[in-house]
Amino acid sequence: MNWLATHLSNLSLIEPHEGYFLGRGAKEESIISFGIKTWQPLSEPCSDSEFAGRYGEFGEDLDKWAIWPLFSPRGRVVGFEGRKIPEKRVVRHLLPEAGWQPLFFGLTPETMGRIWNGCNVWIVEGLFDLFAMQWAIPKEDVVLASLRAKLTDKHVEFLRRFCKGWVKMVYDNDEAGQHGVHGFIDERGKKRWGALQRLSRVDVRAVAVRYRGKDPGVIWDQGGVAALRSAFK
Repeated sequence: MNWLATHLSNLSLIEPHEGYFLGRGAKEESIISFGIKTWQPLSEPCSDSEFAGRYGEFGEDLDKWAIWPLFSPRGRVVGFEGRKIPEKRVVRHLLPEAGWQPLFFGLTPETMGRIWNGCNVWIVEGLFDLFAMQWAIPKEDVVLASLRAKLTDKHVEFLRRFCKGWVKMVYDNDEAGQHGVHGFIDERGKKRWGALQRLSRVDVRAVAVRYRGKDPGVIWDQGGVAALRSAFK
């Protein structure tokens, strides 16, 4: 186990952070399964020079940040994201092996098993969209957040290799989100492929999900479960 996975496994989640995530739509079981914790400084100096340079040799600059791991498809911790609450500042730190991994929030050994067994995969942009969508989809399905309004080559390859069901794209209903799903013509007149075209080219069944509202996270904030189920019925 690497130093980051070891440290994250020893952390806990403080009550104000738990309340914040529950208020933003996270289910208690999701908080646990996704490994959301509250950062506390390391007990020994970190050997990762990049980490130490950004956050201090003990990670003291992240003290009391909410932190969640990023997993590889094999279940190995390859980095983390963090959020300063209530300031809403966000950080990300990746280990070297993350360079060849598809980075999804929501990918855990448990959700990887369901994907392998053929469930549908719903793709959203961010973690609060993911929490919201968990209230609106069948329990056997999986939601993954691509962490931006675009699928990387590694995301596409992951879905090609492992997704046997449908991929359902639920990016935001803004220009960036819809460009990420359907593609667009850039300022030079060049066609930029969206998720639907890119997945279709590798024989992944994919569809854009129509819904009412800006994005799933905002819909949750405005009306909770009832608003989500109405927007996605």
